[in-house]
Amino acid sequence: MRRTLFALLATCSLAAHANDNWKPFPLDQQAYDYSGEKLRQAWPQLTRGFGPNYPFPDADYIVTMATKYPKALELTVAGGTGFSGKPEEAEIYAAKLQDVWRSTFRGDFAKAKADGLKLGVGGQIPAMFSQVIYALFMESNQQEKHRLLEEVIDYTDKAGDLVQADVAAQFGRVYAKARLGEELSVPVVLKRGYTSQIPKELDALLAKQPNQPFALALYGGYEAGVIRKVGSMVGRMTYGVSADKMEQYFGRSFRAKDDLPIGHYEYANALGYVYGDDEEDKALQHLQKAVAIKPINAMEALEVAHAQKLLKQYQAQLASN
Repeated sequence: MRRTLFALLATCSLAAHANDNWKPFPLDQQAYDYSGEKLRQAWPQLTRGFGPNYPFPDADYIVTMATKYPKALELTVAGGTGFSGKPEEAEIYAAKLQDVWRSTFRGDFAKAKADGLKLGVGGQIPAMFSQVIYALFMESNQQEKHRLLEEVIDYTDKAGDLVQADVAAQFGRVYAKARLGEELSVPVVLKRGYTSQIPKELDALLAKQPNQPFALALYGGYEAGVIRKVGSMVGRMTYGVSADKMEQYFGRSFRAKDDLPIGHYEYANALGYVYGDDEEDKALQHLQKAVAIKPINAMEALEVAHAQKLLKQYQAQLASN
């Protein structure tokens, strides 16, 4: 199946981590009800960050991808998920998978993870995407945050080539690496190979999906983050990053989709990393754009809340200057 983020579930079960004692979603969830046909109707907008035409996981698609990726099907069957590739089983399996996505979009991240893991390789994308969101926005303990992100990376790596079957899976892995790279020391980042892995994986993802807003914004943020850590000269000579490339990636991201909160606050951060106070007006404008976006799912709600905190900090800093 296309949702093959953790293809070794059958032999390396994640069940031990399925009952994480995660905090409940802290914001109002009423607007994020995608029960019944609401999910299919809203799907293109809900998944717009993954790029155009991210496939809806209905029964027809489940059967198609089970045929296309026999190794994933084999592991799904071995995982005891109740789906063996037969068309008559696909409807039930698809309904369960759609419910995992509903939990992700609603902010029931622990439920999304637990229910996703029960579906074998087919449920790993929403399960682990929920884990990334939870780690980044709701886990206050840095050590635990890093553990959660490292777990995502570890199991994605175990999936091997199967991860290439899904652009969301590819993005989830590199997103986790990029966030760890921001917080870990330079020697640790170098030892883990993130400085070469992140651009390589983003290049591979963009080769497949050139207009994926998430990946483009992440690439721009990566360029800015390297400049922040090592400076523009070392960054350009050693890692091939530059302010011009940062601007190009964010520009492409905004042209693809301008209504994603994360793109605007990431750009505001990047402007500060690269230009300091010289582009403070532009950074302020993008933070204001981020907080003005009406979120349509739990992740976006957390992103808008994060942008609001950044905006208050930015305004307070400007007022004190």
